[in-house]
Amino acid sequence: MNENSDFENTIDFDFRDSGVEDLESPWEGAVIYKRNPSISHLEYCTTLERLGFEELSTDVSKSRASTMGLRVTRAVKDYPSGTPVQISIDVTRKKRRLRLDGVIKTVLSLSCNRCGGPAAECVFSNFTLLLDEEPIEEPDVIDMGVIFGEDKSKTSVLNEEDDGDDILIDLDDRLYFPAEDREIDISKNIRDLVHIEITINAICDAKCKGGCKAEKLSSWRSEKSNATKINVIVGDSH
Repeated sequence: MNENSDFENTIDFDFRDSGVEDLESPWEGAVIYKRNPSISHLEYCTTLERLGFEELSTDVSKSRASTMGLRVTRAVKDYPSGTPVQISIDVTRKKRRLRLDGVIKTVLSLSCNRCGGPAAECVFSNFTLLLDEEPIEEPDVIDMGVIFGEDKSKTSVLNEEDDGDDILIDLDDRLYFPAEDREIDISKNIRDLVHIEITINAICDAKCKGGCKAEKLSSWRSEKSNATKINVIVGDSH
C-alpha cells in the first residue's frame, strides 16, 4: 500500500454529519427494496461514498475490505472504486407487513485512538426493519423509562399484529410501505446504521503504543526528502 496515501488521507473526524444531509441527501436511491413474493433473500452492494461517507473511505478501508473479501459489484455504477458496503437481507412475510432482517459489512477509515494514524474499523452490524402496509402511528406520549432499563416491550409502539420480536423493533425502524407500492428506499436506514458504528476507540494495530505515527511520519518525510534530492541532482546533471 502507498504509505504516502495513508498519511495524506488521515482523518480528523469530529462526529458531525459534515453538512451532507443539508444538501440533498445524496444517499437516496443507494439501497432500494423491491417487493417480490418469490424472493426471501437479497444481497445489495453500495459504497461508503454513495452513502455520503466520503471522508471515511481511503486506501486503508479499501485494502482491509479487499482482505475481508468485500468487493464493489458491477451493479454499482457510482463510485466503482469506493469502499464497498455489503448488505444481506432475509425477508419474512406476514399478513400486511414484511420483516427485513439483515447484516451490514464494511470498513471505516478512522483515526487511531493511540497514535492518530489511519485505522481500519471493520463493521458487522445486524439490523431489522418492519415494512407495514398500515401508516405508522407515533405515540402521543413517549415513555422515557426504557432508557433506564425497563422492559422495552412495555414502552414500544404496539400494533395488533405485533408478535414475538416485532414488539422490540424501534419506531424509527418501522416504515410505511403501502400495498400498492412496489419499492421503498431504505438507504437512510442503512446509512444511519453505518453512522452509529463510528467510534473514537479505533486502533491501527493491537500492538500500537502511541508513538508509531510519529516514527512512520518521520520515516516517510525522510524518504520523500531523499527522493526530492535525487530528482534535483538528476535535473542538475542535465
